[in-house]
Amino acid sequence: MRIVTLMENTAVSEEYVCSHGLSLYIETRSHRILFDMGQDGRFLQNAQKLGIDIGSVDVAILSHGHYDHGGGIRAFLEANSQADIHIQKKALGEFYAHDPDGTNRYIGLPPEWSNHPRVITHTGDYKLDAGIQIFAGVTGRECYSPANDRLFVSMNGHQIQDLFMHEQNLLLKEGDKMVLVAGCAHNGMVNILKKASMFAPAGIDYAIGGMHLMNAYPDRNKQQMFCRSMAEKLQENSCQYYTCHCTGTESYQMLKEAMGTQIHYLSAGSILEIS
Repeated sequence: MRIVTLMENTAVSEEYVCSHGLSLYIETRSHRILFDMGQDGRFLQNAQKLGIDIGSVDVAILSHGHYDHGGGIRAFLEANSQADIHIQKKALGEFYAHDPDGTNRYIGLPPEWSNHPRVITHTGDYKLDAGIQIFAGVTGRECYSPANDRLFVSMNGHQIQDLFMHEQNLLLKEGDKMVLVAGCAHNGMVNILKKASMFAPAGIDYAIGGMHLMNAYPDRNKQQMFCRSMAEKLQENSCQYYTCHCTGTESYQMLKEAMGTQIHYLSAGSILEIS
């Protein structure tokens, strides 16, 4: 299995473009998968530099309904004529961020995707084939990031706290390896791993994705305490972690101090080989 980071907040070199968002290209023995599409079409520039033909992607998955993961939908549909995009039905809702400066920002997807024939909506868990399990509905709140407190969804004309029922996670099985891929892990990587164990009782080998720790606390000491507590919980699993995007580089360093070689960072242009 090969996992290539097409878009992320940082890049491995100036050769690649980067922006706040995430897009991963995953090549297995059976599929070419695009997981998230960044906030616009710039992930295509990095794909071209890396020699990846986006037109050959046969499965596309959107982790949740935020612009920095699904803003590149139009660019993907124009570059690829065959793959459907699989999302949770609730990902087509109206989502907002209440920023510390008082700004109320719309962070959802354009409404036109709700009726597009290649945007396939699901409710809850589903399988695309024997090696591709997708699951949603994570309800645990252990090591739940307070950065989520600023995120809302519109319901009946009112903005209420987002519980991230629109978030879905990808579980890939290839040979004897189980690979978990999350977008922002808004529901918490610890809780997502617990649900993943229902489908992978022998354990997860790799857990990949953002952990939504960026600016979780305005106080650095509190941020560090939270990251240390989370690191302890993550280390209860023997898997290798590869994080990115909304984890934030500062929080990543805090996790790295506690977890050492069990955690790594993915930037745009990076390639992870799993065998």
